[in-house]
Amino acid sequence: MSMKKTVALAALGLFAAGLALAASASQTAAPKEPLRIPRLTDTPKIDGVLDNPIWETQALKIENFVQLTPKENGVPTEKTVAYLGYDEKNLYIAFRAFDSQPSKVRCSITKRDGCMEDDWVFAMLDTFNEKRRAFSFLINPAGVQMDMMRVEEGGNDNMDDSWDTVFTSEGKIDAEGYTVEMAIPFKSLRFPNTDIKTWNLVLGRNLPRTGEVILYGSFSRDIPGLLTQGKPFVIQGAVERSHNVEVMPFLTSLKAEGEKLQFEPGANLKLGLSSNSTLDATINPDFSQIEADEPKIDYNVRYALRYDEKRPFFLEGMEIFSSPEIETVYTRQINDPIFGAKASGKTGRFTYGLLSAYDMHPTESLWDISEGSSITSDTKAFSNIFRTKADVGSGSYVGFTLTDKELGAGNWNRLGGVDGMLRFKDRVFFSFQALASDTSAEGVRTSLSPGLYGELYYTDKHWTFGGFYKALDPEFQASLGFVNRTDYRSAGGFASYRLYPDKKYLNQIQFRIQAGQRLGYADSVTQDTWIRPQVQFRLTEFNQVFVMYEAQMERYAGVDFKKQSLSVESQVTFISWMPFFLFFETGDEINYDTEDAFLGYSNTYGISLTFKPSKRLQLGTDFSKQTFWRSAGGEQLWDYNLVREKVTYQFSKTLSVRAIVDYNFFDKEAFGSLLASWVLRPGTVFFLGVDNDYLRDEYGRLTGSGYNVFVKFSYWWRL
Repeated sequence: MSMKKTVALAALGLFAAGLALAASASQTAAPKEPLRIPRLTDTPKIDGVLDNPIWETQALKIENFVQLTPKENGVPTEKTVAYLGYDEKNLYIAFRAFDSQPSKVRCSITKRDGCMEDDWVFAMLDTFNEKRRAFSFLINPAGVQMDMMRVEEGGNDNMDDSWDTVFTSEGKIDAEGYTVEMAIPFKSLRFPNTDIKTWNLVLGRNLPRTGEVILYGSFSRDIPGLLTQGKPFVIQGAVERSHNVEVMPFLTSLKAEGEKLQFEPGANLKLGLSSNSTLDATINPDFSQIEADEPKIDYNVRYALRYDEKRPFFLEGMEIFSSPEIETVYTRQINDPIFGAKASGKTGRFTYGLLSAYDMHPTESLWDISEGSSITSDTKAFSNIFRTKADVGSGSYVGFTLTDKELGAGNWNRLGGVDGMLRFKDRVFFSFQALASDTSAEGVRTSLSPGLYGELYYTDKHWTFGGFYKALDPEFQASLGFVNRTDYRSAGGFASYRLYPDKKYLNQIQFRIQAGQRLGYADSVTQDTWIRPQVQFRLTEFNQVFVMYEAQMERYAGVDFKKQSLSVESQVTFISWMPFFLFFETGDEINYDTEDAFLGYSNTYGISLTFKPSKRLQLGTDFSKQTFWRSAGGEQLWDYNLVREKVTYQFSKTLSVRAIVDYNFFDKEAFGSLLASWVLRPGTVFFLGVDNDYLRDEYGRLTGSGYNVFVKFSYWWRL
């Protein structure tokens, strides 16, 4: 039997087995009686002090908190109480976080979204009760805000901190622990326009000193995700909806050494069409990045590296455009737009998003992404993206994607297809994509080129096992996505087993193994095979250690190279004043030169640590290193070192100064940046910065290539 038939039959067998497991699974969610959030007769002052009697006399009081970790539904070491109420304009949430050692409460004064290592309380608001997305509000004891979008799809979860909205919060530390108050405007949320609003909520607390995550209500490790196990809350009556207009004019000024001062005015506009639909537009947009891309080791790489999106216009609401595996939307492909528009929302079961932009200097390939503003091509591009998802049952969806990048003169790339993530009784998960691209370049048009993906797996408290299949035609292109390799078919399987010691500093141990094979799309020549056993030690929710061994065959330049490697990765936040991340990998590596390909040996190191000598000062160091030898113990061919030093001082929650120095020892390049920031709220900001690039000359001296001074001011109005 041919390999193609074997792979196809294996995929069909996995799918059939998954459906059988889904049919036999008996786990069902127990009916939950909604709790009613009362309407308050008075507006509480948001000052972080719970001295208004309205919290005790009128608000809904929540006390039944349990441990999520380290012990499933265990009794927390510290008591937590939450209060909820609302009026026409705001949803009010308060927490009393008791602590028997208040002097050890972790609390920093940082920029927005910058205090994950601290103590904090949180509220996740799934306003559509879809069990997949939730507006999330996390507040530390000083009232520093972290607002994120939690997404749970396909049995996986993600906290996206790119989502920002306007709300008020304050916190205070006292002799009993700390208190937090917040007022979340209904205009800052999206929700169905109904008189009785049933929302799915998750309330909780992070207590890093003891490694506890504490939640309201009982939660089961047998069911993946938090939103699936959230509690229903009811808000009844009229509230203020998002029929509002938001205007954000801005002015950017740039002064480069030896050049004239430049001024660039512009404006962003947000129109609330309803409580669940929004239209965004931008005129002469400022897409400057306040912080440059983090340096990466880009030497001896076979495929283009991925750089994160940092521009606010593209970040907001991008969870709508996400896909299961094949990344069809990667907005760094839109490099220098002169205008942009975006519509997004939800109507009934359908979530939708539409994004359009006119790009003055588009990228030609993924290899251009890191060049950014230095791209000077005269080609223009009109890019359009349409995305919709339809809810199917609880926690599942089926979606459709269409992208179109028009470059003029008969050049274009168009992509479309369907996808979905289906959840069967909290046990079986099936994700799929079926795509096709159509490309025309310099008068040559390809036929429809398919891209396929499917993954099926079963999971419970202890076991996970499943398989996947992925195939990309040689001519498949996603000019608005991130696909850095095509011309293959791959298939594989995976299994894992989890133990729960339920110790204070050892919550979980997971053993996992994955194996797979990648073949040429048309010729079925084996391109890669791999087997990856690994073990994960989850010490606490935010302290983890991973160890993985990999045995792989990789075909390059017509030669099959057999490789072995061992890697260790750890994330540690036990030390409140110095959280750090470590990575180390050692093993065989290919020299990716088609004229001199051989199997060498390399060590790769990475460390990222933040030293916090006070609650306002942070000293950060990121160091990456790769050393390559012709063979183990043989001649060293290169040693690539990168370092980033970052110092931040936060005068208040709104005002800070930050300095960055990057140095590439391999290319002998340096970059320096100094930035003063005042951020009152999302959209109301003032930045003043200066940066410079340096190169080391033949005499070993660093010489600057010319400084840049920039100023940005914007102000946000909600009309």
